Amino acid sequence: MKITTIYFSATYTTKRVVEAVAKYLANDVTTYDITNDSATDIVEIPADGVLVVGVPVYAGRVPSMAVERLRRFRGNNTPAVVVAVYGNRHYDDAVLELHDIVSECGFRTVAAGAFVAQHSIFPKVGTARPDSEDMADIERFASTTAELLANGFGDITLPGNRPYKEPGAIPIWPTASRRCTSCGACSRLCPTGAIDPAAPQGVDKSRCIKCGRCVAICPTKARRFYGIKYSLAAARFNTAFAPRRENEVWFARMK
Repeated sequence: MKITTIYFSATYTTKRVVEAVAKYLANDVTTYDITNDSATDIVEIPADGVLVVGVPVYAGRVPSMAVERLRRFRGNNTPAVVVAVYGNRHYDDAVLELHDIVSECGFRTVAAGAFVAQHSIFPKVGTARPDSEDMADIERFASTTAELLANGFGDITLPGNRPYKEPGAIPIWPTASRRCTSCGACSRLCPTGAIDPAAPQGVDKSRCIKCGRCVAICPTKARRFYGIKYSLAAARFNTAFAPRRENEVWFARMK
């Protein structure tokens, strides 16, 4: 099989999950990282290929920026594996939304997964996930998907609601401490251009989507979420969502 992978992965965890799924399906893989890719040219994926697409879950939804960038990929009744990666709270409508997006673009969902990762804003929730148990779940998910692809599949039923939930917003943003060396890495890699290279300690709140990329890639660990509002929100969030959630997967019916 020829696999095409597409992912929006600000903190590189969704990338890791998507690559793990693809690895178990085939060795011939073409990759599109749409995190910083604003290209608009149409990419056709033929019917005899397979799409593996992954996004993080932001407030129960597919990130709006990812939605825009996914729409340039077109299938021809091409099988698709959809993956939502979330921070141990809940995926809400994101799995269904991602399925709807790829369906509108000409793909047929053969399998879907909601996999847990360390939360990008509140890292004490889902810490160090995906762990070895998660990776074993991903391997089993890919193995079952391969069987369906080989033997034929029908429709799939997924959890979620239409219309999708309205995403909420927490009034906190990542900024830099005095450890910032103004190296510019955060500015170069910010998916929304929310960090001014001339003043990288701050952030444009109107553009920031709180994806956590600047926190993840800062070489001096200067950037982070902090402040009184953050501390209060973190205390509530950590208490409410500390219990381990398990990964969930869904498959199309066999023909």
